[in-house]
Amino acid sequence: MSIFEHPDQLKLLQDLLNPNQRRGGIDYSSSEDEDESMVVHKLNPGGIGRSKEPDSTGKSKKKPNPLATPLVEEEKKQPENLEEWQEQQEREDNDILETRKSPEYTMTYRQAVGTEDVFLQMGNRTGSSASCEDLILEISLPDEEMAADKMSLSLQETEVDLGTGLYRLRLPLPHSVDVDRCQAKYDSELKKLRLTLRLKRELDYVNF
Repeated sequence: MSIFEHPDQLKLLQDLLNPNQRRGGIDYSSSEDEDESMVVHKLNPGGIGRSKEPDSTGKSKKKPNPLATPLVEEEKKQPENLEEWQEQQEREDNDILETRKSPEYTMTYRQAVGTEDVFLQMGNRTGSSASCEDLILEISLPDEEMAADKMSLSLQETEVDLGTGLYRLRLPLPHSVDVDRCQAKYDSELKKLRLTLRLKRELDYVNF
């Protein structure tokens, strides 16, 4: 039995696939349906749930995800007097005119673990970086001939600024550090500068 022997079934199939067609000089479609596809839309996983409500501009509103971390950029601190403004302008001009290369560096966390932590587990320490006291920053300076005492190193709570004859590194730190408890050591043979930065975080009293 062939479907072509029954033209009524073909018309029913045509009506199913194209409900907005013109027949007998009558237009069954509206102006809103002219841009729609000729094939009926199928259901998919994206169509499950409530439909998005359009706003006044005609665009659908997106619900904020409460579990997502908002990407909020910290506002830059504005200079309070003329001297701070001049220093900020000098730093920005130096960054624009800088021609020295940026060195390679690595960051690792270091944790002071004692016998009471390993065997007795008396403290609140864990294997995560939240229980680490220090941040080790190693900066490679190959082919650098300048002596360590002539290098410029500026350390702030949230930034490290290093300048040599061949290299310049201005690096924001992932955590605030205690400037008075940080150490620096330069290995002239390996051409590496090692900075031991003591972390200063809000919940350190809980993690240690």
